[in-house]
Amino acid sequence: MNKALLVGINKYPFAPLQGCVNDISDMANFLVSKCGFKMEDIRLLTDERATKDAIIKRLRWLLKGLRRKDKVIFHFSGHGVQLPFRNSQGKVSGLHEAICPVDFDWTDKHSIRDKDFHTLFSQVPAGVDFIWISDSCHSGDLWKEMPKQDHRLKTLIPNMDINWRLHAAREKNIQSKSMIKAVKDLNVALITGCKPNQTSADAIFNKKPNGVLTHFLLQELKSEKGLKKSLSRLVINVQKAIFTAGYRQIPQIEGSLEIKANHFLAGC
Repeated sequence: MNKALLVGINKYPFAPLQGCVNDISDMANFLVSKCGFKMEDIRLLTDERATKDAIIKRLRWLLKGLRRKDKVIFHFSGHGVQLPFRNSQGKVSGLHEAICPVDFDWTDKHSIRDKDFHTLFSQVPAGVDFIWISDSCHSGDLWKEMPKQDHRLKTLIPNMDINWRLHAAREKNIQSKSMIKAVKDLNVALITGCKPNQTSADAIFNKKPNGVLTHFLLQELKSEKGLKKSLSRLVINVQKAIFTAGYRQIPQIEGSLEIKANHFLAGC
């Protein structure tokens, strides 16, 4: 069985992006043309429809009834953040990484955190080829430089009160519960757009906006023998291509050793 959930959000009311819907459209077309997926195997969720409730509902569809040798992909393209939280004494005591649904508002109610993903993806049985692509970033730092004119950053500048909490966490040397930890010991391989302390870019390629990770990942997958390389080797090649193109983000891969050593979706 093949299943894919592809979520792309451009129309954030507070900080719009431009290439995220193209990212998932391009991925959907690749899965159909090269990986044997049928259109009915793929669910797309974009812009105003990509609320937290809608994403969670479709993730439950994605995870339902999985069995050994199934090929499954969850691709998110949009904003990501770090969320600081306080303990019962009112002290800043931790940081969670989260993706931002279209209704994101810096609260638990409208974000999907690392621990939420860990709970959901703990349901993935052994033997399922499950790949999670997160073309977003979760940097807690304010961006101190103006981005190039041809790209936008997939992270949000926090409100002043949230930023104050982030600095309080930094003062206490609190480390985030990263998305990487969300797949620890699970049967999932996660490809992220950058390191936890970096930002991912939304850029223009041949007059078309795309996420940098998604653009170079698909470019590598479409190359000769791209589907015959291990997932780990694939990400190394993507890192090199992104560096050569002049971007400062370094994609990461974490999770299941077996899936990382295998081809993308078992070579389709």
